Amino acid sequence: MVKQVKADLRINGLGSSSGGSFNLVQINGKGEINGDLECTDLQINGLGCISGNVEARSVRVAGKSEIGGDLKAGDIIVDGMAEVRGKLTAERIENRGALRISHDLGAELFKSAGSFTIGGLLNSGKVEIDIYGSCAAREIGGEKIEIRRGRAFGLRDFIDSVFPGLMWKRGLSVDTIEGDEIFIEDTTAKMVRGGNVKIGAGCRVDVVEYKHTLDTTSDAKVKESRKI
Repeated sequence: MVKQVKADLRINGLGSSSGGSFNLVQINGKGEINGDLECTDLQINGLGCISGNVEARSVRVAGKSEIGGDLKAGDIIVDGMAEVRGKLTAERIENRGALRISHDLGAELFKSAGSFTIGGLLNSGKVEIDIYGSCAAREIGGEKIEIRRGRAFGLRDFIDSVFPGLMWKRGLSVDTIEGDEIFIEDTTAKMVRGGNVKIGAGCRVDVVEYKHTLDTTSDAKVKESRKI
């Protein structure tokens, strides 16, 4: 049997495609893909607009991407701005820019050192968030959840210069956080529920439920806490 070799799709400047199955898809200018896209590697360095669903082994966004459907990938790295109007599923996600998901996000590992908005549930085995901008999700669930105040001031200055207005809104807003091990800073939440819970600086939480331990810093504001 002869193995079929998939072609590459490169858009340099202004161009469009009807979608399909490819090896490498690279957009260096302004490119539109009208339909579903399946590829090995997707690289967006300019403005890439894809109207349908996307499935890829790896995705790298250094410019701006807009995906009209769902995105399913192995590894995703966002250094620019990425919007997914459906749901996002991946093994590993690393966000260092601005990420916007209209529905749910599921991953084995979710790391963020930028800004994000997730309209549904952020569900990941391990969640590592360094807050350098405005972050929001309806729910966050995982085994180990660490949400920390961003402390690398050079990175904060860079993000503020690229995405003006994000820094003054720095913090995470979420309805519910649920996990086995939880540590949070700069977070506003209605409910935090976990096994071992640490509520750090800059937090405002309505209710905390914990199974084993609860540690709260003096400047965190928790209206109610109970052991379950």
